[in-house]
Amino acid sequence: MNNKHMTMSELKNHIVEFLKDRSQGSLATCVDHIPRSSPVRYFLGNNMNIYILSAGGEKFNFIERNPKVCLLVNTDYVDFRQIKGVQIFGKAVTSLQEPRLFDEAQQQCRMLDGSKPQMNDLMVIKVIPEEIVYLNSLGDGDRTKQFLKLNKAVDESNEYRAAKKF
Repeated sequence: MNNKHMTMSELKNHIVEFLKDRSQGSLATCVDHIPRSSPVRYFLGNNMNIYILSAGGEKFNFIERNPKVCLLVNTDYVDFRQIKGVQIFGKAVTSLQEPRLFDEAQQQCRMLDGSKPQMNDLMVIKVIPEEIVYLNSLGDGDRTKQFLKLNKAVDESNEYRAAKKF
């Protein structure tokens, strides 16, 4: 029972600490019913915003056409009963759309040094979370999910599943 009955504050703290302990994830995008998943490195900014530095790729074209994304960050997969992770659903914006994002990312992460030549070739994706699904089945195998949405923590319940049409 690693993740049952957490308050909103506890859930948010668990999510933030988990994201701080990691730096890699998979960013899912979708355009014209064609899904795409890209491995990424990220860092956590204020308000749980996620910043991703990238040399480019199709994900930027996909985000321009459909800003809805999902970032998956998880522990190594042992089996479906032994995993911990978050799925962050939200809207993305890129530095191609908003050039100021690189400066914003630098302010959020002091480790970014814009004076280094290789930084000039990088672009930024900012993911603004709308809903975060948290699962921690490590240890006891309990797969109860918790949801952080619009500043509310919600247990996985029959009512919530029905509303989400799970």
